[in-house]
Amino acid sequence: MANSAEPRDLGAGVGTRPARSPRSFFRRWLLPALVIAAIAGAIWFLEYRQDGASYDPSGRRYGPVDLPASLAPADAAVEAEQGDFAPDFLLEQLSAGQVQLSDFRGHPVVLNFWATWCAPCRKEMPQFVDAYQRYKTDGLVLLAVDMQEGASIIQPFAQERGMNFPIALDRDGEVGDEYRLLGLPTTFFIDRGGLIRSVFTGPLEERTGDTNVQGAIEPGELEKRIAEIMTPAGAAGP
Repeated sequence: MANSAEPRDLGAGVGTRPARSPRSFFRRWLLPALVIAAIAGAIWFLEYRQDGASYDPSGRRYGPVDLPASLAPADAAVEAEQGDFAPDFLLEQLSAGQVQLSDFRGHPVVLNFWATWCAPCRKEMPQFVDAYQRYKTDGLVLLAVDMQEGASIIQPFAQERGMNFPIALDRDGEVGDEYRLLGLPTTFFIDRGGLIRSVFTGPLEERTGDTNVQGAIEPGELEKRIAEIMTPAGAAGP
């Protein structure tokens, strides 16, 4: 009996590959390529990005910088510790331009780390304003380093309180890390030779009657610490 079924084409499919679905191509090739590209892009962004908040117009990065060799002996300790040379840094200044700590060598410097959200910082600021007004003609530099806030937040605060001294912006907190801050406010008293003569963590507040804020320096003590850094460089030890 004759087979009524149509003869099969034995050549059909011989030597040919089944069609690859678009979904299979995406999973096998395109998706891994996209993941690799995303990782590479993230690495590039973190390591090579340059923005106005992190770099000055000449390309120098804001943050800790090496202390110029001419400003300290070769074997000198450059640490945020009493008796050591103060670590140098370059930061954007609130008013305009930038400020570098080592540029004030030869001047006594009160270096205060603060922020507008810090209640003790807000309370102590009038003490710094008054001290600066008294001693600025004697060469005192008061440098207030704001921790990780924007200019739009700092500016009205500074204007309201008469902060007519340099205010630096530590936007990413790297300078604060270099100075090993344990909290805010923290104040470093640096003499004319660049040595840290004393460090105080906590608010500098006035004594009221017989009650003294725990951990606060009385006005006389603040003046004493300022007097210590007003002496000529090398005239007294730390």
